[in-house]
Amino acid sequence: MKQIIYHINIFFLFWICGVAYSQNPKADILRQDLSGLFDNLSMIGILGEDCSRIDIHFTEVRKMDNKEYEIKGASRTRLTLICLFKGNIYIDSISSCSQMMKSECMEVDGFIYGHYSFAEYGDKRYSGVFSGFFKQGYRVYGQQIEKGRNEMAELRLNLAEYRGNWRSANGLIKICSWADEVIPDTPVNFCLFNDAGEWIVLPKYRKNGWENLYNAYHNENLTTDEIQKAREVEEQEWWANESQSCKTH
Repeated sequence: MKQIIYHINIFFLFWICGVAYSQNPKADILRQDLSGLFDNLSMIGILGEDCSRIDIHFTEVRKMDNKEYEIKGASRTRLTLICLFKGNIYIDSISSCSQMMKSECMEVDGFIYGHYSFAEYGDKRYSGVFSGFFKQGYRVYGQQIEKGRNEMAELRLNLAEYRGNWRSANGLIKICSWADEVIPDTPVNFCLFNDAGEWIVLPKYRKNGWENLYNAYHNENLTTDEIQKAREVEEQEWWANESQSCKTH
């Protein structure tokens, strides 16, 4: 009887932790072209101890081998300085999630972990190198590996998260992290969360590029026209003009 209970417990542990890949071994996942997990990603984050706003968008992704992908994209600091960048991500490991990560509003089969290095190019006064570690959520859709899906903001679950630093051409190093939902590595007084799970930057940091985001979605003192104008800035495809390389607006 004890042996039966033991085997039942082991099976349950494997099911919850996802140690065993019965249908999608890790090697099979790596053999696929995972460019779609990273292509057209838009994220938001902080740069420096003053938590300046930085936006990141991946414009092109190309598989180099099973564990390396070339990334092209653009960064935008404080809504004014746009720099193009190019670099690589390297996959280090893959984990799986339990069935608890699947519902009508969420579907995540696991996370891919790795490290990255992206070099901005253009005016050396403004350009630098991003480096650090990332995680990217995925789901198995038929025979394809796609981006994970989460429509429940209150969970505060990042499906794309990059944590690291930015190094300028003259060696200055600043913390620089970004994500698709909740920005990692922020100080405790950076923001607060409302009942809907949305984060709102507190007044101390808004002057560092966050004012427009606050006006677009959380400032109740603005007129409809003012709110609409702010939202147009937030929703524009600012990365689309590739002729801009480390230029201010």
